[in-house]
Amino acid sequence: MKIGFIHVTRLIAVSWAVIQPAGALKLAGQSVAGAKNRDEACPSMFVAVFSREDGAKTRSMLRDMWVGEDTFFERQNSDDFSDADLKSAANGWSNLVANFAICTDEGQTPAALQKEADDYGDLLFMDCKEGYGHGLLTKKTLAAMQAFRQRSNAEELFMKVDDDTFVARRRLCHEILARTDANSLGMAYMGVLTPKRSDEAAVPHREKSSQFYEPEDVYPNKTYPWSMEGGPGYILGRNLLNTLLDDDIPAAHMLWTEDKAVGVWVYEAEQRGSAANWVDIPGTDGYSLWKDRGKWGDYPYVLRHHLRPQNIQCMSRIAVADKADATVDNCFSD
Repeated sequence: MKIGFIHVTRLIAVSWAVIQPAGALKLAGQSVAGAKNRDEACPSMFVAVFSREDGAKTRSMLRDMWVGEDTFFERQNSDDFSDADLKSAANGWSNLVANFAICTDEGQTPAALQKEADDYGDLLFMDCKEGYGHGLLTKKTLAAMQAFRQRSNAEELFMKVDDDTFVARRRLCHEILARTDANSLGMAYMGVLTPKRSDEAAVPHREKSSQFYEPEDVYPNKTYPWSMEGGPGYILGRNLLNTLLDDDIPAAHMLWTEDKAVGVWVYEAEQRGSAANWVDIPGTDGYSLWKDRGKWGDYPYVLRHHLRPQNIQCMSRIAVADKADATVDNCFSD
């Protein structure tokens, strides 16, 4: 198996730095075809689905996609998914555990949220403040990583994903199996890579009106290193995540833009001698026009960001059935 790494150099100029790719981008690669009959070998993974206190309706629809063998909730719409469908969903990745990650300010859990947690058993409460700007999302991401490390189950992988992303679970498992092995899984950094080309660079948004605003005093560099897109979801191997936390790398790099912050953390870990296994997963960034027509067998995305709950629920049913000639058009007709 060929395991690839990304190498970047940093040119220092007083407080400003230009981070540029050095040579061609090298990613872990192997045909997915060789892994298609290995569902039983899917690595264990904990998924933090970023949600919020007022997202109960969305969560109720997303549970179709994230149901696992340990989920004990009673389904309110049992006619939508048969018992066979639920078993198939779990068997597609039986050792995947998903929790909806929600900030509860100062550890105070509203009664409605606590009831939902008691009813469904899939909420992760963290002591943080909800929000996007001013680094709040970065702090929430760090809190989710810390919660993952404190879990007794010791899953091999950690995934952070937004609640408006469709994840083709079985296909994601196949991608991981095809692009990692026992030696590289623990140091994996997987997701929708950005930028795609070595002659491109991601530039911080300095406009205060931008939702991606990055103040110069928080991150003075002129460009970001490579990273994975935040919304579609990214995955960290346990060893890589432990390296980030053990070395306290996030503390010195709490960028306001969450996905870029994680990219900087991984970059800094590599600068200190760690070698991450970078895996580019087929997916979208959610801010362009994408191919959402045609047959499921030809559908190009494993991670499809920026969808409404009903789109995700519809695609989840198609993914569970996994019939190559099924059309996806109806999932995006509304």
